[in-house]
Amino acid sequence: MNDHFTSAQQPVDLTFGLPENVPQLASLYIYAAGSCNLACRHCWIVPKFQPNGNGGPYIKIETVEKVIREGKGLGLHTVKLTGGEPLMNPQIRDIISLIDDAGLSIMIETNGILVDVLMAEFLKSKSRVDFISISLDGSNAETHDGLRSVPGSFDQAVRGIKNLVEVGFRPQVICTLHRGNSQQMEEVINFAAELGCSSVKFNNLQSSGRGDSFMREAGLSIAEIVDLYKHLENDIIPTRPLPIHFDIPFAFHPVRRFLQDSLGKCAVLNILGVLSTGELALCGIGTTIPELIYGHADTDDLRDVWCNAPGLINLRETVPFKMDGVCGRCIHRDFCLGTCVANNYHVAGRLDAPFSFCDQAEKLGMFPSSRIR
Repeated sequence: MNDHFTSAQQPVDLTFGLPENVPQLASLYIYAAGSCNLACRHCWIVPKFQPNGNGGPYIKIETVEKVIREGKGLGLHTVKLTGGEPLMNPQIRDIISLIDDAGLSIMIETNGILVDVLMAEFLKSKSRVDFISISLDGSNAETHDGLRSVPGSFDQAVRGIKNLVEVGFRPQVICTLHRGNSQQMEEVINFAAELGCSSVKFNNLQSSGRGDSFMREAGLSIAEIVDLYKHLENDIIPTRPLPIHFDIPFAFHPVRRFLQDSLGKCAVLNILGVLSTGELALCGIGTTIPELIYGHADTDDLRDVWCNAPGLINLRETVPFKMDGVCGRCIHRDFCLGTCVANNYHVAGRLDAPFSFCDQAEKLGMFPSSRIR
């Protein structure tokens, strides 16, 4: 879902010998741990809470080696390590070294708790670690810890950011907005800049996993989210030196955002999730929706799954050309791809369903008419 922020869909490269209707597998999202040392109220999946840093399941290094070896023949060039909390995996250093040695770009999403000085130095020693994001869900401990459900997690996340900056990284801060922290956007941006971060991304709550009940309790309305974005674009971004991203569908972005080429997207047609248990899935949503699992990395050939899994074939036939509702009529359809297919499926049980934010906005008369075909 909104656990990723990637560039545009990669073109098919026929040198990989892929069938004409099969796109390049550009990225693997490896869910290195099925557990987490925090118990975030908004988590869109449900990793097992392990406050002592132990737990599992953890993806095996043998599984990672196999999917990398088979993936490179499909055009693989990027691996994102996420979780749960990926740094909890007891083999994580070996896994990162393996990916680095394979010459693949590495992205890491972490809560920062385990990023001590030694971990920061290790990550910096790997030349292919290109992007690290750390969640900071407020400008103070009370707000952040209240969402993360573990006292002290704010201070530990800040320490992790400082350790990364000290060795030369400029991590991205990710902040998930809700009714309790939406007025702290400017403070979060200022704090991230003071810490030496490269950018800030604001996400919205998702209605899956633990986030389902929390969204009903503290979720922002469509109108509130649109107003926050307008405030950000008009009043905050022009005065801030670092890039700021906001999780809102393309139809709500001003034209200048497209001209600046500063928009990212979920490249759902060019990625595959590898769950901590080894299943191959659309993404982490496979932990809660089994029908979005397409095979198993340990027992199935990755090329065969990527080219022939019925679920992936259905995905390619449906997205974006058969998108329903407002998504099917939106001028951004072929680039936006329904914003988040995982969310759409979770809400409606089908791949062609419109993104719920846009669907609700249209019903409220808030969807920009200039973006309709």
